[in-house]
Amino acid sequence: EETPFGEAVTANGTLAAYDQTVASVKVPGRLRTITVDLGSVVRRGQVIAQVEPQDYNLRVQQAEAALAQARARLGLSPDGRDDNVNPEETGTVRQARAVLEEARVNRDRSSTLVKQGVVARSDFDAADAAYKVALSRFQDAIEEIRNRQAVMAQRRSELSLARQQLADTSVKAPLDGVVQEKRASVGEYLAAGAAVVNIVKMDPLRLKAEVPEREAKNVRSGQNVRVTVDGDTTVYLGQIMRLSPVIAQQSRMLLVEADVRNNGRLRPGAFAHAEIVTNDAQMVATVPTKAIVT
Repeated sequence: EETPFGEAVTANGTLAAYDQTVASVKVPGRLRTITVDLGSVVRRGQVIAQVEPQDYNLRVQQAEAALAQARARLGLSPDGRDDNVNPEETGTVRQARAVLEEARVNRDRSSTLVKQGVVARSDFDAADAAYKVALSRFQDAIEEIRNRQAVMAQRRSELSLARQQLADTSVKAPLDGVVQEKRASVGEYLAAGAAVVNIVKMDPLRLKAEVPEREAKNVRSGQNVRVTVDGDTTVYLGQIMRLSPVIAQQSRMLLVEADVRNNGRLRPGAFAHAEIVTNDAQMVATVPTKAIVT
């Protein structure tokens, strides 16, 4: 009977991991624990190693103490969360304002007495100078409070940084996958950025295959692919996802990539045979498999 029998382009290629990464430490320190090894399955966000956190705990405590000191200098509760401060309401500024007000009253009084001829002009000049000094100190007091506010903001950011470094002592898997290689051991001192394990994503896999130039015009993104590997009779299904924009000059081949679903039996690096279905609407005469006798 006539049944659909797709036209296909045959190609050979290699299975590669869909994605791979190196999980590394963000902060230096001695490796305290590592919970995975070669072939371990990991999930994204899973803690796979731990750097000794004691030093970073102490840094957090130090930053908390520095922040509490900065808050106390502004008249705030050392363990509070609200950092809003009105400079005009602080003790330093209130004291400077009181001195300024006193100096202003003395100057005004001296001005009146000078006009009445009761005191000498030099007394008014002294009172005016004292007023100007008090005004300058009042402005200095406001600037001092603003400087303390800036110091408090700095201490707050230092505390956040210390807490982030403490959190970074835990090495987490950046993606779902399998450990390809273990690159560090417990007790080893690691610098920032040192590799701990290599992780590869196993599902789906990337099939990288080359199609002859004469067949390249028939290959398009989205076409289905039937994939087989040596030693396995299972036919794995995939789909063309990426095509190279150029044809290699030396080999006259077009590089294509297909995503292939993995049931756990495929391994990156395996040699694969691929049939790219370019036309699945062709009708051909077929016979049942049981009608064939060898």
